[in-house]
Amino acid sequence: MEQQLQHLKELVKQKLDNNDNTIKNSKFICVASGKGGVGKTNFSINFAYILANKFNKKVLLIDADIGLGNIHVILNIPLIRSLKDFFEGKKDIEENILNVKNFDLIPGFSGIDNVSDLEEEKIIMLIDKLDKISKRYDYVIIDTGAGIGKDVINFVIPSDKTYVITTPEPTALTDAYSFIKSLYKIYDYKNFKVVINMVKREEEGYEVFERLKESCKKFLDLDLEFSGLLPISDNLKKSVLERKLICEEYPKDIFSEKLTQIAVKETGEEVKIKEEKSFFKKFLSMIKGK
Repeated sequence: MEQQLQHLKELVKQKLDNNDNTIKNSKFICVASGKGGVGKTNFSINFAYILANKFNKKVLLIDADIGLGNIHVILNIPLIRSLKDFFEGKKDIEENILNVKNFDLIPGFSGIDNVSDLEEEKIIMLIDKLDKISKRYDYVIIDTGAGIGKDVINFVIPSDKTYVITTPEPTALTDAYSFIKSLYKIYDYKNFKVVINMVKREEEGYEVFERLKESCKKFLDLDLEFSGLLPISDNLKKSVLERKLICEEYPKDIFSEKLTQIAVKETGEEVKIKEEKSFFKKFLSMIKGK
């Protein structure tokens, strides 16, 4: 186990030491949670969509919820290829990449046919493969499973940062703290960014983060970084039922706007607005052959 962890840390070092400006310095981002049902996967998909479509970033989204993947269900696309093909040795990782909504996706899969599907060595191999193809992307977003299983740990440790999604619910907050504590105390991982989801009021969200931040500072001597709040939205529920993305269907919804603010923090850039040409400008462009 120690050798495997060392190998993962070496992958991180290789990325940080890569000074070749001709190659994209992609950012590995894990999206994780202490428990299920906090909106982690919806965050991952819509975050990928925003980075690709509002910031013109080259994004690869990976459904790494091993055996319980459902990103393809949310996006309403057929599961013609998935990580399962890679784990079973049927296809190389690049053969499993799909392009949807202007970003690339490696779908996950549901159900485990064989215990070998969960072998740690295969996940290590997957991370190694991802490191090799990541140079073409600005962001590689890994949507992990809930909790702190070995598969989650192996994706988090080599990541440049991990977005921890939680809600104001006491059990979700407790599990988020336990997740952060375990990664920090056992593996010395500290690159956490916290998102409070499903908040009814902004004040509630800030209060929840402050409680989590104070606990981490008091008991772990760890400073947490706040990324943003995401409100409860009827349009989010509606879009999920319709298998659509809220950020695509309802870009002016408060959830979409708050998630865009999180993306602004992540990229350090403002949203790239496409300039709409007037009829007169379009007419001149046509005459000039532009």
